[in-house]
Amino acid sequence: MPDPAETLTADVGVPDFLVDYFTQREASRAQAVAQILTGLTERELLLVKEAAVMGWVQGMRHHNLKCPGDRKILTSVIDACLSNPDLYPTITGHTNDDEDGE
Repeated sequence: MPDPAETLTADVGVPDFLVDYFTQREASRAQAVAQILTGLTERELLLVKEAAVMGWVQGMRHHNLKCPGDRKILTSVIDACLSNPDLYPTITGHTNDDEDGE
C-alpha cells in the first residue's frame, strides 16, 4: 500500500516541507492523545471508549441530519447504550450477572 504522504505529494504537488510538517503534526497529535489516554483511570477510559463508539454509531446512522444540541445528543446516546447494555457496561451498569443464561 502506498504511503499517503507520497500519494498526496504526487497527486497534487504538495511541497515536501509541508508533507514533513503534516507528518510531524500527526505524530505530535498521536503523542498528545496517548498522554491523555494513559492518564485516565480505568473507569474514565471505559467511559470515553463507550461514548466514542456510540457517538460514531449515532453519527453513521444520522449522517444526513443537522447536528442536534448537546442535550439531545446526550439523551440519544444514553438511550442507544441502554438498548445494548452488554456492549456499554460502564455506562449502563450491565454485568454478566444480568445475563439470562444465554
